[in-house]
This record gives sequence, structure tokens and C-alpha cells, in this order.
Amino acid sequence: MMNFLENISAYEYLSHHYEVHELPSLPLTDEDFVREWEYWLENPKEEPSDVKNVLSDEMTTSWIEKTPAGRIPVIYTRSRASFELATDLLYQAAFPAGIPASVNAFTIKAKHPALQGHRVIILNEAGYSALAGSEVGIGEDEWLEKSMTLRLNHEICHYFSLRVLGGMRNHVLDEIAADCLGQLSAFGAYNASLQRRFFGISESDGNILPGNRFSFYVKSLRNDSIHEVLEETNAALSGLDSYLLKNPDMALASNGPRLIIKILSAGVGAMRDLR
Repeated sequence: MMNFLENISAYEYLSHHYEVHELPSLPLTDEDFVREWEYWLENPKEEPSDVKNVLSDEMTTSWIEKTPAGRIPVIYTRSRASFELATDLLYQAAFPAGIPASVNAFTIKAKHPALQGHRVIILNEAGYSALAGSEVGIGEDEWLEKSMTLRLNHEICHYFSLRVLGGMRNHVLDEIAADCLGQLSAFGAYNASLQRRFFGISESDGNILPGNRFSFYVKSLRNDSIHEVLEETNAALSGLDSYLLKNPDMALASNGPRLIIKILSAGVGAMRDLR
């Protein structure tokens, strides 16, 4: 989801967090549409025509993923053309200017007439955050595998936020939580320095690098507010790193929902002193 405010102050931006009330038993029950996808994947001849076009693409793999928020269909593409085809057919030309080259994953609510209300995760095979394996110190093949795990679990976090906490936003806070879950799933540990690279924040001086993700998440801010949010983000990443080092049990997959809730209920400003 896009931020709906424009020209907001740093205070307003940093006030974003999620209210946590009584949590339901997890995992949640699947949404109704999941049964349809399950049937289609088992009976390809019964798929709606556009779904068939997507799922029959030889560069595409599809499955239903188990998550704490219930199962959700996943479409995984191994070419940019297949990714754009799947997104366009399901999301019905929601990107008239084209999908930005740096974007390789979505959790979408389909707009196709035959799929109204269906939530689908679409992932593309590419280096995470437009980084090469050499930039994170591993081989390219391994990095593509890690990137898929990062993207999948990133989107699972957004789906969890949507179903359990009532929303998801293109906001630094939501992205910190989603990338944290992705890092823990891909690497078994969290690294604030690596997260700064994902966001495009210079490790040497804390400034924003060209072609970065961070700018996308703060584009609703007034120019004079961006630096303050950047400072708070840097402090939040360090605070999260420190918290997980002191509480290694929270890095376990079984505690993923608890960790997501802790981050999203705290807000960026409170994460420097996360306890």
C-alpha cells in the first residue's frame, strides 16, 4: 500500500506504529480464495484463462505457502518478462508507467475480474535490493537463493501485518520488520550493516546512496524532515541489532510473529532502545 499523506513532518512520519490488541490464535484460518488456488494448482485445466497464462509460463513456479497469517498463493518468476506479465494480468495495469526495475516482489490484492479480493505474493528471481552477490560476500547462485528467501519472508511479514494488525504500508517501519524477518530466514541472524545496504544508506557516513530504497519510503516527507527520519532509522537498525544479540531466542523462526509485533508496535523512534 502507498503512503496516503504528502509533505508530512518527521514527527508525523515517525509516529506510525501498529496498535496491538488481543492476538488471535496462530496460524490464522486461510482466506476463502486459497481453496480456489489449491484447486487450480491441482487441476490446471480448470484455471481461469489469465491465471493459466501466468501459471503455464515455463519461467514460473507456483505454490501455496504456509504462514502464521494463513496460507497464501505464491508465484515465483525467473525472468523479468514473466514477472511483469504476472503482475500486469493479476493487477490489471496498475503500473501504467511500468514497474520500477528495482521492484521484484509484491503482495497484491488482485484486480482481475475472476480474482477479485485474492491476495497473491509475486516474486522475481534477482539479487535482493538490486545488490550483486559480490557486494554481500557470497557467490551469485547462493545469493539468488538467499534473495528468494529474503523476498518471500519479507512479503509474508506484510501479509501477517495486514491480517493480524489490520494494515501494511510502504513505510520504513514496515520495511525494517519485513527485512528483519527476511534476514533471519535467509541467514539465521540479523545484521544492521547489511540492512543499511538494503536500504541504500552509506555505512561510512550514514547518508543516502543513489538509487536507494530508502528514498521511496520517505517520498511523502517534507525535504527538511528526511534527514531526521534517516538518523532515527540508523538508530533503529542499531537498536534492533543490539536487541537480537541480547535476545537470541527472538531470532528463532518460532518467535517470528512475536518479533514482528514487537517491531511494528514500537515504531521507528522507540527501536533504538528496544527491550
